[in-house]
Amino acid sequence: MSRARRATVVFTALAVVGATPRVTHAECSLENVASAQEIKAGWTIHEDHRIVKQVDGVPYEQGGHGNWFVDRETTTLPMCSVFDDLGGYSLRSYMLQSIVTRTKIQICQATATGGSVRFIQADARRRPPDTAHEVYESFDRPYTGSCPPPRPVSGTNPKSK
Repeated sequence: MSRARRATVVFTALAVVGATPRVTHAECSLENVASAQEIKAGWTIHEDHRIVKQVDGVPYEQGGHGNWFVDRETTTLPMCSVFDDLGGYSLRSYMLQSIVTRTKIQICQATATGGSVRFIQADARRRPPDTAHEVYESFDRPYTGSCPPPRPVSGTNPKSK
């Protein structure tokens, strides 16, 4: 194999490895913050993934007239809550590095008459009527705009909240 060919193969392999997204992330570990004696006494850790940011891209039509989608970027913050042997919250609790994911979300579905209607995800949850605004999480909610969505005006920011 020639030197140039070998360099091309190595470069291609490195490019593929570098372009592959990393799906692994750090996990909470009680051993990082508590001694073996404390763990034996009953200290525990709880990992909670909190959505801290969600941004939808510009709507686009795909898969036939009337099917509309947005690309949603979600930032999640893993929180590691530590509790002592009596169940009290410990100040040794910590956060891990945020995780950013991108997902294609359908917002409008084509109808037989050629129009489109709002598409409600199977796992979407509406705000319960008896829930206070402060405890209502605004993420992962159904699209509430018009179908089809208005065309973006050129020269605007491609991402909006």
